[in-house]
Amino acid sequence: LFFIPVSVANANEPLSLTLKETIERVLKNNISISVQSYNSKINAQFIFEKEAVFDPTIDFEFTIAEETRQSTTVSTLSDPKSRNKDYDWDLSVTQKFITGGDYEFSFDSNKSETSSSLSSLNPVYSTDLALTVTQPLLKDFGIDLNKREIYIAKNDQKISDHQFTEKVIDTVTDAENIYWDLVFSIEDLKVKETSLQRARDLEKQVKAQVDVGTLAELEILQAKSDVASREERLLNAQNLIDDNGDNLKSILNFSFDSEEGLKEIIPADSPVFEPGAENSLEEALKTALIHRPDLLAKKMELENRNIEAKYNENQTLPTLDLVGSLGLNGLSGDSSTKNGSYDSALSEAFSTDFRLWQFGINLSYPLGNRAAKSKLAIKRLEVAQLLLNIKDLEKTI
Repeated sequence: LFFIPVSVANANEPLSLTLKETIERVLKNNISISVQSYNSKINAQFIFEKEAVFDPTIDFEFTIAEETRQSTTVSTLSDPKSRNKDYDWDLSVTQKFITGGDYEFSFDSNKSETSSSLSSLNPVYSTDLALTVTQPLLKDFGIDLNKREIYIAKNDQKISDHQFTEKVIDTVTDAENIYWDLVFSIEDLKVKETSLQRARDLEKQVKAQVDVGTLAELEILQAKSDVASREERLLNAQNLIDDNGDNLKSILNFSFDSEEGLKEIIPADSPVFEPGAENSLEEALKTALIHRPDLLAKKMELENRNIEAKYNENQTLPTLDLVGSLGLNGLSGDSSTKNGSYDSALSEAFSTDFRLWQFGINLSYPLGNRAAKSKLAIKRLEVAQLLLNIKDLEKTI
C-alpha cells in the first residue's frame, strides 16, 4: 500500500475558477492595488494640513530679567548704582482669516522693581491689552484665493481616486485578458491534438498507398514532416497553457510553492458572444469622455493649474493693507502715599480710561514687478500646455 500525503493530493487537484471569482481574488490580493489605495489616504491628510493654516495660535511667554548698572544721576540722594528687576508674562492669540487678513490679541503684564530712590513708584505694575487687525485690500485678498491650497489638496485627492480607479480597471482588464488567454490556449490545445491525430491518420493512409505502389515514397516523407510539425505545435500549445496559467497565478498573487500555487487552474467559464449587445460608437465615445479616470484626472489637474494662475494674477497687484488696532492700559505701584498692586493695574486697564487706537494703510509695489509677472506667464503657459494634453488624450480615446 502507498499513502499519498493530503497536501500533495490536494495540490494535484485542479483549481476551478470562474471569471467573477478570478476578479474578486485579484482585487483582494493584488499588491499594486493596495499600494495605490494609500495615495488617497495620504492626500486626505494634506487637506487637514492646509486647513490648519486658519487655526488660531496661542503663545505664552514668561521672563525674569535683572540688570545692575552705574547710576547716571549725580546726587547725594541717589545710589552709585541701580538694580532693576523685571517680571514679564505675555499672552497672545493670532489667527488668519479666510479673506487674507489676520488678527492678533495680546495681553502683556509687567512688574518692575528698582533699587533707585528716585523712582516715584516701586514696584511698578503695568498691563496692556491690544487688538490689531490687518486686512489686504488688493494683493492676497479673497476667500477663494486664500483657500486655494485647500482646493488644490482636495483636487489632488480626487486625482488619486481617479488614478486608483484607473489602476483597478487596468488590473481587472489584465486579469480578464489572462483568463481568456488561458481559456483560448486550452481550447487551442484540443484543436492541435485533433490536427495531430488527423496528420497521423493521413500518414497511415499515405504509407498504405506507398506500400501498394499507388503513391511514391516521397509522399510518406511529406506526411511524416507534417506530423512532426504538428507535434511541435502541440508542444508549443502545452507550453502556452503553462505560461498563461503562471501569469494568472501571478496576477492572483499566488505563491508558486503554496498549495494553490501548485495546482493547475481550470477556467470554469466559456466565452459568450452576443451580437448586437454592444453600444454604438457614439455611445461608447460619450461614455469614455465622461467616465475615463485618466481624462478626469487631467481635468482635475487643469483646475489646479487655473487656481494657481488666478493666484499668480493676484500677486501682480500692489500690496494695500488696512491696519487697525485698539488698546487699553493700566498702571499701578507702591509710593509713599499709596500701595498699588497688579489687580489695580488690571482694573485701570478695563476701566477704559486709558486707551489707544490707530488706523492706517500700508502700500507697497515693486517697480516693474517682473518676478510676479514672470510667474503668471509661466502658469498661463502651463495651462495652455495642459489643455493641449487633454485634447491629445481625447483624440487618443
